[in-house]
Amino acid sequence: MPITSLYHQTAAESAIDSFLRKSRFYSLTQRRWKLPQNYSKLIDTNFHTPFLNIISGILKYFHGDRTARGAREVVDTHTIDIAHREANSVVHFSRPGLVIKAVGPSFQLPFTKPGEKRQKVGYSNIATCIDIYVDGNVPPIREQLVKATIYARQIFIHQPNRRFARVLVLTEQHLRLFHFDRSGAQYTPPIDFHGNPHTMHGRKVGGTIKVHGPNGEDEFYKLVETTPFFCDNSIRGRATMCWNVRDPVTNEDLVVKDSWRTEDRLSEHLFMENAAGIPGVVQMVSCEPDRCDTKSLREFSDVVPAGFRNRIETRIVMKSYGKSIRKFTSAKQLFCALRDAIAGQMELFKRGTIHRDVSLQNVLLGKPGAEQGERGILIDFDISTLRHLKTPATRHMGTRLYQSVAVLYSNKYPHPLPHDHLDDLESFLYVLANIMFAYDSAGVPCPADRIIADWDKHEHDWYWVGTLKQAYLTYNYVPYPVLKRWPSPCVNLIIDYASFLQPVVQQKLGVSQVKPSARNGKDQAFAADFVQHYSHILALFDTAIEALDHPDTWDVVSDSSDGEYDDGCSDSSDTSLKIIRICSFPSPPQSQKSLKRSSTEDPSGQPPSKRTKSKSGHSHTLDAGRKSA
Repeated sequence: MPITSLYHQTAAESAIDSFLRKSRFYSLTQRRWKLPQNYSKLIDTNFHTPFLNIISGILKYFHGDRTARGAREVVDTHTIDIAHREANSVVHFSRPGLVIKAVGPSFQLPFTKPGEKRQKVGYSNIATCIDIYVDGNVPPIREQLVKATIYARQIFIHQPNRRFARVLVLTEQHLRLFHFDRSGAQYTPPIDFHGNPHTMHGRKVGGTIKVHGPNGEDEFYKLVETTPFFCDNSIRGRATMCWNVRDPVTNEDLVVKDSWRTEDRLSEHLFMENAAGIPGVVQMVSCEPDRCDTKSLREFSDVVPAGFRNRIETRIVMKSYGKSIRKFTSAKQLFCALRDAIAGQMELFKRGTIHRDVSLQNVLLGKPGAEQGERGILIDFDISTLRHLKTPATRHMGTRLYQSVAVLYSNKYPHPLPHDHLDDLESFLYVLANIMFAYDSAGVPCPADRIIADWDKHEHDWYWVGTLKQAYLTYNYVPYPVLKRWPSPCVNLIIDYASFLQPVVQQKLGVSQVKPSARNGKDQAFAADFVQHYSHILALFDTAIEALDHPDTWDVVSDSSDGEYDDGCSDSSDTSLKIIRICSFPSPPQSQKSLKRSSTEDPSGQPPSKRTKSKSGHSHTLDAGRKSA
């Protein structure tokens, strides 16, 4: 985690240079902060004081208003016992070298018992802790991490509103930053802060993002906003971040995506190169596929520890589109978007790409006024694979709510079928079901139907979610409120979509149970008919979209006389709609134990990423929390 990346564009270069010229704590000629230069001089003095003076000077210059009001103050605490708060009655203390004491609505004075002297500083009003060592006496990184974790934990306990905490470790030559959030911890390698004094300060301002293009030239894009619109704060995982940027030459709005893939996984940019020119699929502008890797950051010797998974950073610049498909405002807009994204996926499959993560988060609306083919956009190739690799389906890849029955059941069979286009087509059906069962046709959220709630509720139990989805396909279930909220062409489409997939799903499950040597080419037949499969689904959408332009042809579902609707147990007098309703869906058997393993889990045992959603619903929203790393 390079500190220059964590504090990207934290202060204007000119402001930092001006400070360095004026500061009595930095020598421009020697390019050094004014600290003792050798071990003996530093160890024989109160070596906390020089650091306190430097940090106080930085705070005063860059945060003058707050330091003048006493809102930020550096305090020497290396001899002060700062009390912990624990569930038991045992009293613990710790002594950070320095702390930055804070005053404001998010902080409060330390708690003191009646009769005790009021403490000036405690974990309830500490913004940051700083430990100081002499370079010849620095403890191992594990011990540094343990101490930093203790400080961060107490900050979170005493300040429940804290989203993250950071701890600095300083020596006379280097600094190391520890970052803690609700997903875990990260830390930097030692950084020489003399030769690179800019790492010691800052306040966030606007700036640019640089991409070292494939032609060897650096490309610069202006940040529209300094805060990424999507940010995955997990420690281990893809750690995806996305920014809105603008091309300085064309003034076109674009998106920059940074992510860290495992070394054994194909880079997303390869799939985007393969998707060039396909309507309905996100288009890449530029990329920098091998920016950095974690192995180099860890400073390993010749031997890499067992179990370590190297991750490689990739930066991709791509076209910007509309918002998430969940932001649709009409049934026709939704169906056109899904139709074009499915058509784009068909062309991807022709070129040998299997997406493997079709979800509500990975389909965007096209730009306003987009032509046919661009009204919906399929994005995010993080876990895509190549068709010729015949990668076996696995429940560890994808987003649980939208995974196909065959993917959910893949761990049942010793030789599961490869993830194929039918699994992605089935995922599109579940995207549609999640929308129609939880929104009305104008895009207004409604109480989600039980079936969708159950898929989500039991996400950790892959087998039970698979059973529920089988039941959905078999019974072709459409709740009565959905019939009332959506035009009949939409209802007929989702019924026909499920009816088409149900027998194919059963055939796939049947073949999965047979040993590969005895399948006699049946497993190859599914891919051979892919054009027929896609053409059938696209025809269903085309029919529905055309019918939506003719409201006079829609079937009408009348209200029951008592204001209630039947649960499907009795015959319906309305036969114009192709509706099959059932009395009830199966319930989980009492004896069945939930298998606490979700699609977020990595097969190697790495912890899952935490899901982070874009509050704005802006384009390129990613559901990192329920996908594998």
